[in-house]
Amino acid sequence: MRIALVSLLAGLAALPAIDGAHAQTVLKLDPYDSKQLSLPVEIGGVKGRLLFDTGEGVTMISPAMAKAAGCEPWAHLSAFRMDGDRLDAPRCDNFRLKTSIGELRTRSTLVYDLGEILGKDAPPLDGALGLDAFDGQAITLRLATRQVVIETPASLKARVTKAIPVPIRLVRDAEGAALVVNLGVPTPKGMAWMELDSANKGPTIFISQALAPVFGLKPDTREKQDVAFDIAPGVAFKGQARVFPNMTLDGDIGMQLMNDWDVTLDLAAGRGWLSPVER
Repeated sequence: MRIALVSLLAGLAALPAIDGAHAQTVLKLDPYDSKQLSLPVEIGGVKGRLLFDTGEGVTMISPAMAKAAGCEPWAHLSAFRMDGDRLDAPRCDNFRLKTSIGELRTRSTLVYDLGEILGKDAPPLDGALGLDAFDGQAITLRLATRQVVIETPASLKARVTKAIPVPIRLVRDAEGAALVVNLGVPTPKGMAWMELDSANKGPTIFISQALAPVFGLKPDTREKQDVAFDIAPGVAFKGQARVFPNMTLDGDIGMQLMNDWDVTLDLAAGRGWLSPVER
């Protein structure tokens, strides 16, 4: 079953899709609430603003925006936050989101009021954009300068020539609709996998209680602790961490890393690279 979005598709028929086959393009992001990133979008002639969140998994729009865009939400998707809390919400299928550089497409979009997560005092948003909108493409997250680069085959080849390869996993929850990238961090016990989460812009990364001792952390405190580890030859992380009880992930790392490193992701081949941010 598919939702008919005739008016939406007709209105966007002349807009080029972002498919990586043309010239390298740069999607510029805006600040949101001093710590986060956002971007304007248009769906079916309805303008809105979405949080940019690489840890989102499934792109989300508000019920009001879904209704205005002509979608009647149906079925449901189940997602889990990193503390194990379960979220069930209906979905819209096959959305096309108009951005400043062309269309982004999502196979399934969660319909949910993000304000219930962010809190009533947060500036209003119409949803959140995840990596699922870039599925199958190669992108570079230049978040220190608020940019997402859509790579061409040629630009990807040139960029990774001087970049440092790092292990990644493509994580697909929510019946395969979600797309999140986990970064591999070698430890004496084996590879730990940390979610790349641009919405984590606080002073600390998060580590699960089970892995705390591996990273030299006390597992029974929520206080900040100093942490240091190597991600790859030439890539060392030094900062602070909090141990997160009941965490469903090995860890979560965000702008603590991406303020200093650009992240290139081949979301078709499941490959990743890091490059120092050019100051």
